[in-house]
Amino acid sequence: MSKRLWLWFSAVVAVFAAATLLLMLNSEHRYKKEILSARLEGYADIVARSENPETLEGLFPENIRITVLSPDGTVHFDNLESADALDNHLARPEIRDCLSKGVGYGLRRSETADREYFYFARRYGDRIVRTALPFEIQEMRFFRPSAILIWSLVLLLAGALAAAFLISRSFGREAADRLQTQKRSMTNNIAHELRTPVTSIRGYLETLQSNPGMDDRHRQLFIDRAYSQSLRLSDLIRDISLVTKIEEAPELLVREEIRIGDILAEVQQEFSGQISSGGFKVLVSIPQELTLQGNQTLVYSIFRNLLENSLRYSGEGSTIRIEGRREADGSVRFRFSDNGKGVAAENLDRIFERFYRVPGRNGEKGSGEGSGLGLSIVRNAVAFHGGSIRASLLSPHGLCFDFDLKSVR
Repeated sequence: MSKRLWLWFSAVVAVFAAATLLLMLNSEHRYKKEILSARLEGYADIVARSENPETLEGLFPENIRITVLSPDGTVHFDNLESADALDNHLARPEIRDCLSKGVGYGLRRSETADREYFYFARRYGDRIVRTALPFEIQEMRFFRPSAILIWSLVLLLAGALAAAFLISRSFGREAADRLQTQKRSMTNNIAHELRTPVTSIRGYLETLQSNPGMDDRHRQLFIDRAYSQSLRLSDLIRDISLVTKIEEAPELLVREEIRIGDILAEVQQEFSGQISSGGFKVLVSIPQELTLQGNQTLVYSIFRNLLENSLRYSGEGSTIRIEGRREADGSVRFRFSDNGKGVAAENLDRIFERFYRVPGRNGEKGSGEGSGLGLSIVRNAVAFHGGSIRASLLSPHGLCFDFDLKSVR
């Protein structure tokens, strides 16, 4: 390679590395905010479950600030100031985010205490609980970029760019750039999704460790929440593995005769507790003799993810219908629908994207507990069986998925 070309390529690498490094440092800062907010969320959960926040004094660190207010911004309790002396908090950034997204957090200077705080706010029914820690020397050091991270990123970027250069020599620059972009996007999404439950688990365990005198009821609450996040982490790893297998090694997936009725019975059994406790009705209209030649794991994942999606988002007491019939061409046509809350029309085309979550679900029960890959897996599993899937809204409300599956050998 000529000297001029080497210089040109080195300049491109330097610019690309600098831009990526800035983005990753910004991402690290955001993740550290999530870690601190997870710690404050644990305190907020305890306050929300207490009828009188004053009785919790001594359970939390001395410098923590606790505020309880109504959705209209009226302050009812503050452990550092008299509630009567505080003005309406509706304009506070973290409160506005809490009302629109379910949770809100951020760093700003307190107008009443004239001190910089890191705030976390979450809505619990008809009230909002806000917790905060002073942003002092310890927290400032926590938010400083890690030297190890910077050097690791520099080395990783150098290796990645070198690999991209070698690929471009073999397969062409355009193809290599596209592959690098897709891989980087997927890796960043996976890293973020894995970090979220890990951060929550760490926050709950740190709270338990720093409060050895915590009463049994609150200790069990934190243990249960950490366990719930560990289940979410397990589901995420399972789903990532399944997506990878579908996209990168479909030839390794076993094909066999599948009885659709047996699959649906297994799926309903898996979620029988949620179906019963939520008052859901699951109505199945599938011929007993309906069979398909395909991969049982993927077909199971289709109905499992669709049912889990309905149970999580349609609302308690909803009716879920699963219908299927064989078409004249030998394929099997399915309709999976519920009469629940549905989604906004503008979000309908994006629900099959990886890690996409419909805006506005953050404050709802069960939101954020999935891997964000469920409907993406459904789409890929349907495509593996030679079919296609379409989502539509029902009138007056509800969500419907129409898809077909063909036998694969």
